Amino acid sequence: MSELNNVASATLFTDENKDLLAKMLEKALLEPLVPMEPAAAQKYMEQVAVRTATDNRTDIELFQMVQLSSSESTYVMRFALFENHQAIGLDIMDAENGQFFIPESCPICQLAEPTLN
Repeated sequence: MSELNNVASATLFTDENKDLLAKMLEKALLEPLVPMEPAAAQKYMEQVAVRTATDNRTDIELFQMVQLSSSESTYVMRFALFENHQAIGLDIMDAENGQFFIPESCPICQLAEPTLN
């Protein structure tokens, strides 16, 4: 598990990539959002990530929940990190009330190269 934590720290949690993830959240919040139960949202969105990885000829390295703030509230967004250093934003949880939402479309971004020490 510590290896996955190192991967998350070196990729998703770098300052440069946190800014990209925040922009992905803002973009997703502009889309229509569908409320969904947490377990159903996780299962459905992880299937979307697997299908996206297959379409892009890559594999999923890890799934990670990341707390992000928007101009309006604080959210927790599930991301899938692909082996090709891209991330896809999946379901979103409103941190204030715990409600999960799935976006109409899932944003994908190219992350900065990892800085493993």
